[in-house]
Amino acid sequence: MEPNAPECPICFVPYDNAFKTPLLLPCAHTFCLECLSKLCVFQRESDTFFCPLCRAPITIPPGGVPKLPPNMSLVSHFPPWMRQLQEVWLEGSKLCWRKGGSYVTATPNSVSQFPLGPQENMIVTIYLLGPAAPHFSHPGDLVTIPQPPPHRRCGFFLRNYGCVLWVFICCIILLFIMIFFPTYMRF
Repeated sequence: MEPNAPECPICFVPYDNAFKTPLLLPCAHTFCLECLSKLCVFQRESDTFFCPLCRAPITIPPGGVPKLPPNMSLVSHFPPWMRQLQEVWLEGSKLCWRKGGSYVTATPNSVSQFPLGPQENMIVTIYLLGPAAPHFSHPGDLVTIPQPPPHRRCGFFLRNYGCVLWVFICCIILLFIMIFFPTYMRF
C-alpha cells in the first residue's frame, strides 16, 4: 500500500482485504474488521454497540461483525491484487481466515509473514482477547515468582492484623492524650 493509504482511526493500521477490511457503519464511519470485532467481542448477534466516533447505535448482523458491509469506495483504491475481499469469520473470540491465493500487505501484523507454498490452504486466526495461551514443552520454561514473607506484606492501608493492631494502639494513645491532657493542664 502507499505510505498515505487510508488507515483505521482506532489502530492506525492501513486497511487490507482480510483482517483489516474497512467496514462501513450505518452512521457512515469506517473502521477495520479487527478493531470492531475486538470492540464487540462480548456481544451477541442482534445486540447493539455504539460507533466509537459518534456513539450512534449499531446493530450486529447475523454472523457477527464480519458480516457488516465493507466500505467499497476504500476497497476500490486498493492495488488490483487486493480488491478481492477475503472471507473472514468469527469463531468464539477469534477471527479466522483461510489463507489461499494471493494476499499482500505491509502492516506490522502482516499475514504475509507466513510462508507461501504447500501451506496455501491454512487457516490464520487472530485472538481478540489477547495472545493465545502459550504451550510450554518443558516445565523448566516456567518462571516461579517467590512470595514475600508475611511480615513484609503489611502494605500502605491495613493489609494484615499487625497493622490493624498498631493503628488501634495509636488511636487509643491519641484518645487518652486528648481526654486527659486538658485536665492535666488545669491543675
